[in-house]
Amino acid sequence: MNAAPAEQSTSRPWRPTRALRRGGALATVPLLAAVLIGQVELVLLAVPFAVGTALSLARRPVAEAQPSLSLDQPTSVENGEVSARVQVARGDDRVPLLCVVNTEVSEWIRLRHGAGHFASLLREADTSTVRLTGTAKRWGPQRIGPATVRLSACDGLLVAERTALPAAPLSVYPLTDMFDSEEMLPRASGVSGIHRSRRPGTDGELADVRLFQVGDRLRRINWRVTQRTGDIHVNSTLSERDADVVLVLDSRHEAGVSGGVDGPDSVADATVRAAAAITDYYTRQGDRVALVEFGARLRRLRAGTGRRQLLAALEWLVRLDIDVRNVGRAYAPGGRLFSTVLQPPGALVVVLTPMLDAESANMLAVLVRTGRSMVAVDTLPERIRPAYHGPWSPAGARLWRLERENIIDRLRGVGVPVEPWRGRGSLDQMLRHVSRLAVTSRVLAR
Repeated sequence: MNAAPAEQSTSRPWRPTRALRRGGALATVPLLAAVLIGQVELVLLAVPFAVGTALSLARRPVAEAQPSLSLDQPTSVENGEVSARVQVARGDDRVPLLCVVNTEVSEWIRLRHGAGHFASLLREADTSTVRLTGTAKRWGPQRIGPATVRLSACDGLLVAERTALPAAPLSVYPLTDMFDSEEMLPRASGVSGIHRSRRPGTDGELADVRLFQVGDRLRRINWRVTQRTGDIHVNSTLSERDADVVLVLDSRHEAGVSGGVDGPDSVADATVRAAAAITDYYTRQGDRVALVEFGARLRRLRAGTGRRQLLAALEWLVRLDIDVRNVGRAYAPGGRLFSTVLQPPGALVVVLTPMLDAESANMLAVLVRTGRSMVAVDTLPERIRPAYHGPWSPAGARLWRLERENIIDRLRGVGVPVEPWRGRGSLDQMLRHVSRLAVTSRVLAR
């Protein structure tokens, strides 16, 4: 489905160019000179210019051309194709036009024809098109335009006024890493799904073999155990349910310089791509996924499932780039964050944080004290190093690294699983740890 075209600008009437004035002058001056001085030979000099100008002007454009800029698709993905078009509506005109387009693009859009002016000959058609194609190199809100269009006709003898077209916005979604977890979520509480819960049900996951009770179905009788013991035994199974997952994105700090999809990652790149991969995985499984931004704004995306929720989450993540560039006063972890935002209470909370200050560690410590099932994903890329400005900078960087590792070890000591994001299967170990904690807490509660 094509995107709606950008606002059109009405072009002005056609006007003569300097080439037309020169052609008229070269045809007129020899004729006047032939009349004044009586030299008939000068007429032969004027004939080529007069005939050439007349033939070029034989088919003149009548209607005003109206250019417009639009995108073939309003969304793309990192390293994906971006395609825009400049359409020139000419009504019933059948005169070939030369269209010269000069367009600006975002920093992370690479046009295939390069920068500068791009020219194309528009043949006879009601609506002629000049295509602009390129590649998106980084996620975020991007744009193609504003563009400047210049039209000329009659071999360059007539030209329309330069037309300025507004920019067309483009949303570039993050490239999701292949994430695949073999671990079940610790608290599956929905009505249906694929996660094994600890509640008895009618699904096929075997939980126990017990004595027959009134109401048990005959097809659940375990004949082998019944024959061996002499008493009727039945198979007890666990139900499969969906679960709630809440992703908390710490966007209060940015570190590193983004190199796009083919270069090094910044903290925002690692955070957004990890969140997109986790959301993609769990929404495809039928789980309900919600997103919360812990930064300059306390944004929240409502929980949902399926492809619609995935597209909404990707669009929500694209806006994170604006918040990272305009970081102001961040929300402190407190009652509002945990009571109204992180809902429901039994959801698995995945915190994506670079762990660059004590506030992030305090947030994780407060979360684990509330008894929630949670994991922390370290989104600080390994390549990031502090900038060196003096002889003591390397020593200061090492001390900072050691202090950060000490904070992470202390968090692990109080029950917060912290692991770096390494793509496929990187959360399995943490989910195992959360599942063990959930089992331990039930046993202690009994």
